[in-house]
Amino acid sequence: MKITIPWLKNKKATTGRVAVAMGPDGLRVVNINAAGAVDFCCSYPQAGEAEQILRGLVDEHDWQDKPCSLVLHPLYYQLTLAESPEVQAGEMAEAVRWRLKDLVDYPLSDAAVDYFSLPKDAYRGRKSMLYVAVMRKNSLQSLVQPIEAAGLALDCIEVSELALHNLSAALPEVRGGTAILHLLEGEGFINLIEDGQIYLSRKMDIGYSSFAGEGDHLQQFEALLLEIQRSLDFYESQLGKGIISNLFYSPAISATADLGDFLSMQLGVNVAPLNVSALVQSDLPAAELALAVTALGAATGPGKQASSQPNNQSGNQSNHAKGAVNAAH
Repeated sequence: MKITIPWLKNKKATTGRVAVAMGPDGLRVVNINAAGAVDFCCSYPQAGEAEQILRGLVDEHDWQDKPCSLVLHPLYYQLTLAESPEVQAGEMAEAVRWRLKDLVDYPLSDAAVDYFSLPKDAYRGRKSMLYVAVMRKNSLQSLVQPIEAAGLALDCIEVSELALHNLSAALPEVRGGTAILHLLEGEGFINLIEDGQIYLSRKMDIGYSSFAGEGDHLQQFEALLLEIQRSLDFYESQLGKGIISNLFYSPAISATADLGDFLSMQLGVNVAPLNVSALVQSDLPAAELALAVTALGAATGPGKQASSQPNNQSGNQSNHAKGAVNAAH
């Protein structure tokens, strides 16, 4: 989701883009150069040292005033499925905000809110639905502050689900729907998409740290399998869509290899790792790119660096956000 930030100052435009995925597990920082290639990608476990890390990178690589995208970790916001209000387009943002009055335990005036709509044929066309992302304004500003202080020109904020979805346009076209499972250290989510549109996104409480180390991880694999199967069943029975034919899992690292093998044996779909190296232009190590997949999606998404999606032939667009975060310093 692209969240417009009215209170950010206009800054000198430069070519390329930096993207920062920020979470309790650290930072993932990528840079897309003017040619649309990823020439920097690195992970930093020290989340509390964000400003110091970013200042050093800005000085070292001359990124001062460079456009920057921030990707929010799923723990930082609440993503809720809601029925779309039947109002005029100009009234939608306020109507969506009002829908949250019983879902948050703090004043709506303290909430940063945005949303994106599901396709019209979701839920068999019976009702219009959308996803709403909400978090406290002061929490959002605490994440923005180190990026601005480092000298980057922050111009958009994205939730992880849509940052990852930006890369899906570069996947080869397949018949049927596609599932993309993304795991962070302690949690994850799954996107179910068809024709370039998200129909379902669900959070999961299992991350790839559950599979770390030696031993039998069958119990964790089975718990994750159950969540995936529930999502696939809901996609078919409640949303009225066809079958999911492909599932990509991310990150494609050694910690998830056994999980991929397990899912291949248990699910009646084609299961494969999400090969980020094939979706972006880069000579950097595949494992490092895999860990920064949401930052890569934020940096190379529609309207940012179209040339960095060489395999996108479909012309399909991601679900577009409609609202804005009306926060102030």
